[in-house]
Amino acid sequence: MSHRTVVSRTRFLACAFLIGLAADAAAAERISVGTGGGQANSQSRFAEVSANGRYVTFVSDATNLVAGDTNAASDLFLRDRLLGTTTRISVKAGGAQSEAASFGGSISGDGSRIVFASFGALVPGSGFRNCYLLDRNANTLQIIDLKPNGSAGTFGCDAPSIDVAGRRIAYGSSDELSASDTNGRPDIYVRDLSLGTQRRVSSTPGDGNSNNGSESSRISGDGSRVLFASLASNLVGGDTNGRVDLFLVASDGSLPPQRINVGPGGVQANDATSYTAALNANGSLLAFSSSATSLPDWGKFAESTLYLRIPSSDSTIALSIPAGNLPREGFNDEPDFDYSGRYLVFASTDRLYAGAELGGVYVIDLIEGTIALVSVGGDSGNVHQPRLSADGTGVVWYSLSNQQVPNDTNGTWDVFYADNPLWVETPIFADGFEG
Repeated sequence: MSHRTVVSRTRFLACAFLIGLAADAAAAERISVGTGGGQANSQSRFAEVSANGRYVTFVSDATNLVAGDTNAASDLFLRDRLLGTTTRISVKAGGAQSEAASFGGSISGDGSRIVFASFGALVPGSGFRNCYLLDRNANTLQIIDLKPNGSAGTFGCDAPSIDVAGRRIAYGSSDELSASDTNGRPDIYVRDLSLGTQRRVSSTPGDGNSNNGSESSRISGDGSRVLFASLASNLVGGDTNGRVDLFLVASDGSLPPQRINVGPGGVQANDATSYTAALNANGSLLAFSSSATSLPDWGKFAESTLYLRIPSSDSTIALSIPAGNLPREGFNDEPDFDYSGRYLVFASTDRLYAGAELGGVYVIDLIEGTIALVSVGGDSGNVHQPRLSADGTGVVWYSLSNQQVPNDTNGTWDVFYADNPLWVETPIFADGFEG
């Protein structure tokens, strides 16, 4: 795909009135199946998708997706939608299976690099729980979370997140991976594979220690920004709410942290904010879920409201407000953007427009101000963690519903893919994106 320009951020301001016409849901495809199409014999969850939707990673307890799966542990799998193959990713460098659980996969845009966490000692010198990078082109497996002396982290690495180009990785670690990390708390780090550097980003200006732990990191598509959750009160000035907040930082440390789960004027959230926030390619658009009454357009009976935050215009816009007089009383959470930020998916337990099912995976076109339901079966399927391909064409999620596809009889969680029903081909991709 050719290099293109990001849509102007100012156009999103016109979407404060959401929501307009909807589109029909596209037919779903079950991802959590074996190479021959056989359904999984145990639960599959936590999907991530490559830039054009060809590759999908997911975690599964199933033992029948690949031959020889006898480790009785959760593994990470890769589904190639084009070839119809399923491969186990969380194996040792020599191909032997892991002795313990693996989780938390993230995939580069072209599908060649995959990061994940594992309790299994997948390479010599592994610690208790490390984050790993699999380079499928080079056929190499390496530990990401390294101490200053080059040895593997000891106590635990979580939530690795790789950018579209496969060059930068954000992750959380309970180890002291830099000389300045002396707070004894989990912190967020970024490894730059091109430069061979590792930097702590959950720090105060000047690389000072935060006064509490940080977790749930997500890196932007272009690798320039990292979003994470923290209970620390000294990352920004005036943080007095005593709550977990969401922070946006530059991956190279060039900008101070900014708090993003705020209202216009920096009004603090006075109640819980979900850790599962999202950002577009360069961090100019963010989405988060909160039950705070101090934020705009909160709902008296709503469990949580999904917000769009635009720091450049100091705008915080409530998106999950049902059209008409439909009740507003559910959860709206787990957002994800495509690379450009035009499309936003999230999970909801509300009915957001007339004719929609009660609950499911929704997608919003922030340019046109339209919304559509992607999943079927409503929230009876307990839909979770929708993810958009970077090009905006496809959506993955996991669900307990047996209505997403025909002949779903395994009675457990499965991973699904569907085309984005609102997608249109427009010049919306940022420079540096490759499909």
